[in-house]
Amino acid sequence: MLMGAPKRRGIAKVTDESRASNAPGILLIICVAIFFGVLNASALGVVLPDIARDLSVDTGQLSWLMTGFLLVYGIAIPFYGRLADLYGARPLFLIGVAIFSVGSLLSAVAPTFSLLLAARIVQAAGGAAVPGLGMTLASRAYGAGARGTVLGVLAATIGVGGAMGPLLGGALSDSLGWQSIFVVSAVAALTIPVGLRILPRDEPRTGGNLDLLGGVALALMVTGALLIPSEGSRSGWSSPLVLSGAVMAIVGIVALSARQLTADSPFIPREFLRNLRYVALLGMGSSASAASLAPLVGLPILLATLHSLSPLEVGLTMLPGAIASSLFGVLAGRLTDRAGPRLPAWMGSPLILLAVLGLSTSSGSSVWVVATFAGILGAGSGLMNTPVAATIPRIVGSRVLASALSINSMAFFLGGGFGTAALMAVVTSRGQGGLSSVNPLHSGAGTAYSDAFLLLAVPVLVAMALSLALPGAARPAAEPRPVEVEPAPVVSRNWVDNCSVPWTPECEEAKAGHSESVAPAIEAEYART
Repeated sequence: MLMGAPKRRGIAKVTDESRASNAPGILLIICVAIFFGVLNASALGVVLPDIARDLSVDTGQLSWLMTGFLLVYGIAIPFYGRLADLYGARPLFLIGVAIFSVGSLLSAVAPTFSLLLAARIVQAAGGAAVPGLGMTLASRAYGAGARGTVLGVLAATIGVGGAMGPLLGGALSDSLGWQSIFVVSAVAALTIPVGLRILPRDEPRTGGNLDLLGGVALALMVTGALLIPSEGSRSGWSSPLVLSGAVMAIVGIVALSARQLTADSPFIPREFLRNLRYVALLGMGSSASAASLAPLVGLPILLATLHSLSPLEVGLTMLPGAIASSLFGVLAGRLTDRAGPRLPAWMGSPLILLAVLGLSTSSGSSVWVVATFAGILGAGSGLMNTPVAATIPRIVGSRVLASALSINSMAFFLGGGFGTAALMAVVTSRGQGGLSSVNPLHSGAGTAYSDAFLLLAVPVLVAMALSLALPGAARPAAEPRPVEVEPAPVVSRNWVDNCSVPWTPECEEAKAGHSESVAPAIEAEYART
């Protein structure tokens, strides 16, 4: 089933000058939208116990507030990217912000758990538009020379939102109730009227079709892939929900592969799969996110269970990592612009490896040690994330940039989900009994967490290997050598009929020998030509 993209009518072309003058405002709008989306996600984890108490639900039901959001979010990301290539990123970005804001307000006033879950799904359906399309709009607003810095600013925004979420969530929940978190998230709607004025409307279009069958197949694959890790560690790996997820993932992969072979314009452009560097970047980004996002879930649980910290104290302990991620994200952007994306990636991956090995060795030790390694982890993730997003616009065409960045966001999202599931599975299984740690350097409490963090070293090593696909610094183009060109000979017109070449001395003599009656006609012909 295919749906054609309509031709654009009546939209004025945005000039490069106007786009450049609006670039700071465009970046600000995108940062605000991303900030409130991340703030909502990071703050919600702090108030889940309050929601469970007020709405009288158990832990299994409560988990669907996160699982349902993740499923819809993961499915919607690639759809927004493909639709943006057909219809433009601007309208879909603004529609996504509007839907997210409506979902936030509905969540704030939901009287029952079922309505709150439905409102969270609305939130996810809108919020999925923000990361991929935001990067697309920012990449087009700035030139290639500043693209890394801009994406570094976006990465810093994510870090700030993640840092403020637990702190603001705890403070708001204690003073105004957990509903206030959703009210604050709805402030993102203020970006819509400004965005209508300054966001560019001249995004390139592919002129292709929307492969709905391919999109449905991808949705099945993503749904199954997310159900397996999210429910496996909680309900058991042989539970009906996990087995259903496995079947959905297999069916989705088979159907998507068939559409890639048969569809005229498949949902995932074929050029992506033929671009080995792009495929390597997807693997690198998902591997890095598995190692860097999973500790953001595991560390708060460790701090709350082993150290008995309050939600606010947990947020303060995690704060160094969020600050480091913001600062080093900006640094990575500048390094990418000046030295190429390979250097910051090679700097970041050893830091992530050091962090997970350090957490494996010191889990259960001093809170200050945990905070230190959380800061190192944040620095490494900030250095690793920006180069991937900055490289993609260089290796794919502008007409499919939104799809390329959105699929990258989906891969990042899936990698984080699998990494988190693996960490929680190890914590759950190794927490049974007093087993010794696999890490010989670890001693004391927290054996399960030690093994879980040690496992995260595997995706870090994969990301380090795949970072070889990143380009290095661009070599300056050699100046062209001046070429000496001999002046072309002057070619004159034949003056008389008995000249067989453009100009010869004989022709000149023939012209001079003509009678006075013929000469004026010759001069008139010369003047005419």
